Amino acid sequence: MIKADHNNIAQFLFYPYIKWLMKKHFAHFYLVNEPPKVIEDSSLLLTPNHISWWDGFFIGHLEKKYYNRKVHIMMLEEQLKNFWFFSKVGAYSIKQESIKSFLETRAYTRELISQSTNSVIVYPQGEIEDYEKRPLTIKKGIKNILQNINSDVTILPIGFKIQFHNEMKPVIAARFGMPMQSSLLTNNFSVFENEFHNNLELLSDAVQSKKFILDLFGKDTK
Repeated sequence: MIKADHNNIAQFLFYPYIKWLMKKHFAHFYLVNEPPKVIEDSSLLLTPNHISWWDGFFIGHLEKKYYNRKVHIMMLEEQLKNFWFFSKVGAYSIKQESIKSFLETRAYTRELISQSTNSVIVYPQGEIEDYEKRPLTIKKGIKNILQNINSDVTILPIGFKIQFHNEMKPVIAARFGMPMQSSLLTNNFSVFENEFHNNLELLSDAVQSKKFILDLFGKDTK
């Protein structure tokens, strides 16, 4: 597997670049609700939905703005080989079709989430799916990762939706779900599945009614 190889210069250049790139392609980056506070001495596992190639930029921007920990994001190995630069800003790899790779990536992820200074980003769906698909595919990889770990981890679902309104460019809309502790999920994974889906339904309702609290691009939400 390919491990994250953080580089300070790369990160210094990357985050302003992705904000510029998103502003170039999207009219607004709306938040539907306030980001929840998380336990400071708990590591953070962010679990966004996976709807597009842009998703890593979306979640990276939110993590940097609101939590600003040492971020790590799981990517398919063939993608990370094509975009090797992402390893310098925290990406690491998995081969879904390889049991050996999965075990290596699971061990590495467990090592990361044992440290409270880290944020780890894992897509529960495992692959891009259409936002409107129901039910979404929720794989058991997260439950597998969290089983038998010594430290408690905060799991935070985050939903993203790309939507056209009355402007030439689409908008990004994001909603934070309810934070949960890993001890709860390992005993009853359906709690996570229900919250993941519920958060997306609430996001859809907010986008439909245009109920936003903030535009991260600094524009008026009215």
